[in-house]
Amino acid sequence: MKIKKLSAMLLCLSLALFVAACGNGGSKASDPAAEGATDTGKEPAAEQVVLKLSTWQTDAKAQWSKIIPEFEKKYPNIKVELDLLNEKGDSVASMQKLDLMAASNDQLDIVELPYTNYSQRADIGLLEPLDSFIEKDGYKYEDEYLVDTHVNGKIYALPSSMQRWFVIMNKAMLDEAGLPVPTDWTWKDFEDYAKKLTKGDGAEKRYGAYLHNWPDYFQLQLMSKPSDNTFLKSDGTSNAKDPLLKANLEMMKKMMYEDKSVNAYEDIISQKLAYRNQYFNRLAAMLPMGDWMVAESGGTDAIPATFLTAFAPLPKIEGESKHYSPVQPTYMAVAAKSKNKEAAYQFVRWYTSEGLEIGGRVFSGWAKSDTDKLVDTIVNSSKDPSKIDLESLKYTIKNTTPGTAPVPAKYADEAKNVVIPEAELYILNKQDIDKTIDSIDQKISEVVKNNQ
Repeated sequence: MKIKKLSAMLLCLSLALFVAACGNGGSKASDPAAEGATDTGKEPAAEQVVLKLSTWQTDAKAQWSKIIPEFEKKYPNIKVELDLLNEKGDSVASMQKLDLMAASNDQLDIVELPYTNYSQRADIGLLEPLDSFIEKDGYKYEDEYLVDTHVNGKIYALPSSMQRWFVIMNKAMLDEAGLPVPTDWTWKDFEDYAKKLTKGDGAEKRYGAYLHNWPDYFQLQLMSKPSDNTFLKSDGTSNAKDPLLKANLEMMKKMMYEDKSVNAYEDIISQKLAYRNQYFNRLAAMLPMGDWMVAESGGTDAIPATFLTAFAPLPKIEGESKHYSPVQPTYMAVAAKSKNKEAAYQFVRWYTSEGLEIGGRVFSGWAKSDTDKLVDTIVNSSKDPSKIDLESLKYTIKNTTPGTAPVPAKYADEAKNVVIPEAELYILNKQDIDKTIDSIDQKISEVVKNNQ
């Protein structure tokens, strides 16, 4: 722990020294008007600005090759070069590289950050506050974007894609079992569907659902809450004592070992099962997942779609009147060390409003986005739109209420990671549920304390 803290302190110190050394010099794009007209009396051409866009998202996922040229048409004096931080799109490895770049002489201008990585980078000075740019543009942040991105009272990023969760389902398997596409259902209904959709034995067995070994699956029922819907409460303290965490772990274990309607946990780990393979190879009928799977439901080059996928809202909690889903944005920011901050902000603002929709792959965090139109764009740009049930998709998007989404605490990933070994002990029958909840609560509380 001491080594970890020392490393963090050294990183913060190096970033602080670098930002201080950079100051505000060269923070704006060149203004040709300030240099005066040429001897011929004609206005000089705007100086070309070259920006780096540093992101973990590959072109296949984000469609940068479609988006960036459109920006450059609108702003011909700004050229944007894609800086893919990891060839495989690994966000964890990408953030490690980003931190090294921030403390070095590498060029950083535009930075895209995953959901749980934003506040930490804002807190240590890696990102430029955008409040003055927003004020100059003359709009109210809350009128333009669906989630709050304030950190320590300042806005360091604008939300780009807005991830929601739902359940994707093999429509032919539903029809075979005589089950309708759910429009109003609970987690108990989800368990019942999984049992009815399970078929066969051995290597050819089809499971009713697939629950992956991501921490998100340990908190699925928490995700159905309108607020305090993660392992941390909105105030940054442990949420492990919420009864829904206990209920969700019990549900997972029951489905794995009593109902046998989802893969056993040890098989997921030992066989390194992948959720895409399980679903698209017809080995699982249902899959709770984020909305990046809309476009993928039409198939990809790696895994073609061979059946119709239907969509249902994330099951609701017993007694709750609405279907909720967490909204997990990605963040687009201007690097504090950029020498062209105004130009970088122009891209950030453009991309997080009109630009993102050009890619036709993900949903937008822009409040003025036309969701129905965007759904059509995403579906029609998929490899095979005929494999996506548009009616159930539009119903699901329309009838899913976003839960509140405060900016995750800078230690959110650390808190999430301490849950995994304790939850696994329970699921693998090595620890009882009450001991598990107590241990998770204790370990998350220690993370919170160590970060205060």
